Amino acid sequence: MTIKEFTMPSYVCSVPNGLLSDAQKQEIATCITHSHCEATGAPPFFVQVIIEEEGTLKRYIGALATTEYIWIRADLRAGRSEEQLKALMLRIVGDVSRISGIPAENVWINMCMLNPTDMVEYGRVLPGPGEEQQWFETLPQPLRERLATLGIDQHKFQL
Repeated sequence: MTIKEFTMPSYVCSVPNGLLSDAQKQEIATCITHSHCEATGAPPFFVQVIIEEEGTLKRYIGALATTEYIWIRADLRAGRSEEQLKALMLRIVGDVSRISGIPAENVWINMCMLNPTDMVEYGRVLPGPGEEQQWFETLPQPLRERLATLGIDQHKFQL
């Protein structure tokens, strides 16, 4: 999967094969989505969570193979405060640790910031943080209705 295939924000969780049940994967996706939206005010229809189980992929730390870590790479729109990002990362680490049974020190997160103007979603260049409401209002009505089926409506935007 390439960066062009991601919506923003995108959280790719690399987990050891067979570690998580489908219910745990769903709970992690729900917690990450909720945490991101609560911390940033961004609407949930921007959030994508990918749970990638390690098949033939091998991970190494200090040249030693490891199967007891979860790595999360997050590609986000730039413009959030350092405090927002720290709180968001720590909350996700805590949730993923609790859900998976992996110790918090074995859940690693790398956040990568991208300028909103470098991304297109739903056929539009993404808005800057805090500009979601205006952006949403420029969408065609059928698209707004489709997004509403994702549990979102324009009245839920807040920063």
